[in-house]
Amino acid sequence: MKRLLLLSLCVLEPQDPTAEAKKLLDALAPTGKDPVYSQIEWESGSKHGAGYFSRQKAWRVDTKNGDVELFFIWDGKGYLNYMKKSNRFFRNPKDAPSVLLSEGGALAEIFFSGNADRLFNGNKATLKKEKLDDVDCSHITIPRPDLVGSTKAELHLWIDADKHCRRYTYRNEAQGKPYERTFNYRVVDAPTTTAETFDFRVPADAKDLKGG
Repeated sequence: MKRLLLLSLCVLEPQDPTAEAKKLLDALAPTGKDPVYSQIEWESGSKHGAGYFSRQKAWRVDTKNGDVELFFIWDGKGYLNYMKKSNRFFRNPKDAPSVLLSEGGALAEIFFSGNADRLFNGNKATLKKEKLDDVDCSHITIPRPDLVGSTKAELHLWIDADKHCRRYTYRNEAQGKPYERTFNYRVVDAPTTTAETFDFRVPADAKDLKGG
């Protein structure tokens, strides 16, 4: 009788929402044998972005907002940020995961890493079912008080039953006022990404800002 009761309690015990959220997010990552190349595009307000990834090896994010075009590249050896309009750039020997998250959003991080580990960074998530544009979704919320200057930062992702990220929103407070930025993604089913995608050459007359 005691054993039956114990089994019943185990069945009724709610599953860990963080584990369930991670399972849903990990399922978004491209799979296959190395090299795994992938590509996504997104709209975020007036900004358009494109991301190119070699799983756990290299990433590139291109953004355009009006006539302002920015390029962010980690080729596995060094990080480069090139600003086309002002023809300036800087390099750093270390990867820039915070830039990948801020410029490409959560899905960019998952496509590069092949999992959602760095999105959580040891934090606990909440998970609830809700509709987004009349579509049933799992709404995942990951608090990120560890982000520099972002004690109230939260990552919000809506995942539908077909394992698509229908929306990602970054929420925070800026000068005491609510702030949010939303990404609407499109996964490129036939990516043009190759090893050469990450071999970005800045113009010979570009100004080096000595960033690294």
